[in-house]
Amino acid sequence: MSTRVHHRSYPLNAWYMACWADDLASNRLLARTLLDRPVVLFRDANGAPAALDDMCPHRFAPLSRGRVQDGIVQCGYHGLRFDASGACLGNASAYSSFPPGTCVQSHPVVERHRAIWIWLGDVERANPELIPLLSRMPEPGGQENIGNYLHVHGNWLLETDNIMDLTHVHYLHDGSLGNESMRTGEMTVSEKDGVIRAELWMPGTTCPFGPLEGKLCDQWNNVEWHAPSAMILDFGAVLPGEAAVQDEGGYAFHIFTPETERTTHYFFGSSGSYAEEDASLPRMIGALQNRIFLEEDNPMIEAIQERMAGRDFWEMRPAILSSDAAAIRVRRKIAKLCREEVNAAD
Repeated sequence: MSTRVHHRSYPLNAWYMACWADDLASNRLLARTLLDRPVVLFRDANGAPAALDDMCPHRFAPLSRGRVQDGIVQCGYHGLRFDASGACLGNASAYSSFPPGTCVQSHPVVERHRAIWIWLGDVERANPELIPLLSRMPEPGGQENIGNYLHVHGNWLLETDNIMDLTHVHYLHDGSLGNESMRTGEMTVSEKDGVIRAELWMPGTTCPFGPLEGKLCDQWNNVEWHAPSAMILDFGAVLPGEAAVQDEGGYAFHIFTPETERTTHYFFGSSGSYAEEDASLPRMIGALQNRIFLEEDNPMIEAIQERMAGRDFWEMRPAILSSDAAAIRVRRKIAKLCREEVNAAD
């Protein structure tokens, strides 16, 4: 069995979600490993997000074990202070000078779509216009359940496969999100402006949850992938013969950021445009998302990770089903981005 180490599975020159914006409070340090790199996140004196490598250049202590006040991070070991650019401001000690140019690597960060996005690649290429366009992300106070987070023991591409594969719902989630009747339908996969979209139309099937639970319906379940790791699902059901109305279903957001090659930060939420009597649906769907991932998806992802035993996905020669079209297209896009970075570095 081959256990050789492979190159990284993620591109560096991309925007990744670091945390929800609400999780980054003023005068608070948030330590997080992203793309195998420990960083510390905080807000500067003006409330703007900032990110530094989580290591003091003096004795290599984690800066996250210190404190931040008015946008200045102070190392907890010897008190060296750093601003949001990473420049060292010294410490309060009269007998400790520091070499000119002492600094910590800073990283571009942007607050958008109720999230903090970070760029860990070539700083010159960090264009905020490349941040995934999450146009369906709701404003605070609406019909939404935003701000959920789970730490997952699985590679981020396994997680991405799971969301882009609309058909696993009918088996892994039989009795919760899916059922046997939903195993028939019509799937299409398309790509436009770099966004990969899969659509699954299931007429004459039994609705598994919501206001039409247990009734025969025409259902849809669609997903869009925005590079490198943000996915939006739109789903809904109408009585047979009724027209599916745009914006009258539900939306689910799934955003994966690699922590390491074997662990992932999973950010998720849901929203929708529902009738007043269905206003509790986003909270119900959010709770359902959390429970189903913990009890159904996560155990399967972790089991797959264990069986793969560090081997490369393509090296294992997976059997490809026609229903894998969207997930495979995403994997190939990611692999292409990684190859381009490697070739550019040579």
